[in-house]
Amino acid sequence: MKDRAVDLNLLVVFQMLMSELNATRAAARLGISQAAVSASLRRLRALYGDPLFTRTQRGLLPTPRAVVLRPLIDEALGIIGGTLDATNSQAEDRAKIVIVRIGLSDDFEMAFGASIIALARQRLSNVRIVLRQTNSFVAPQALNDKEIDLAITSGGITDSRLKHMSLGSSDYSIVFDPRVRGTQEPFTLEEYLARDHVLVAYSGLSGITDDVLAEHGLRRTIRAATTHFSALSFILSDSDALATIPSHAARALCGQGTFAMSACPLPFPRYAFGVSWRFDSVRSATVMQLRDLIAEALSA
Repeated sequence: MKDRAVDLNLLVVFQMLMSELNATRAAARLGISQAAVSASLRRLRALYGDPLFTRTQRGLLPTPRAVVLRPLIDEALGIIGGTLDATNSQAEDRAKIVIVRIGLSDDFEMAFGASIIALARQRLSNVRIVLRQTNSFVAPQALNDKEIDLAITSGGITDSRLKHMSLGSSDYSIVFDPRVRGTQEPFTLEEYLARDHVLVAYSGLSGITDDVLAEHGLRRTIRAATTHFSALSFILSDSDALATIPSHAARALCGQGTFAMSACPLPFPRYAFGVSWRFDSVRSATVMQLRDLIAEALSA
């Protein structure tokens, strides 16, 4: 292989097949026929001495060799692309606005959105950030479909077509209106169970709090439910109800000056959060720089 000339178009086909895991979709995105993709795959198999992909009922499954090759090929194509017209690209990047779409749930948007935007304004003046609502369930598909460029999610993303960087972990806190309660003392378990609760969950039925209470044979009274953490600033104001939410979101709400937070009277499990991106994002210096700014903001 060392002495063979390599058609770089073959590497582009490999990259698209890894992204789509479907020959028909890869051909459509490349603007070539499926037969041409199949022919390129035959040449790639001969070049690397490996099947690279096996066919399954759900599409193509990359071999271990293909998984190892992917980041190397992505990096190589990124380096080559950056050398083609580096001078012109740098001038254009300075002049044009680059839009980067970040997928995240509104608890992360409340807690870190302003910090991310402020850091980008200081260091990436040509970037326009678009914050789009998503969650850990839909973020992998949104990234692969190129609906977003980066995703901030709780938990890890296991999709082999994506890269993930863990940035920290969070726990849970109680948020309440201290003007109604009359004190900011920590909640006892008795008071916690006696109060009405506002649930933040897509289902509107139960959440992590109910799981923790159930482990101790306990239940709470849910007065209302919402799908958005940001709605709590209106729902809890002048109310004797409380909400148990991720601590980073609780701090953001309390930063408005109206609310207070308290530790939970029972231990809650911590959960990890991080940022994810596509392998081909290495080609965009701006996306990678913004990824690093996100890491800085969330790690702080």
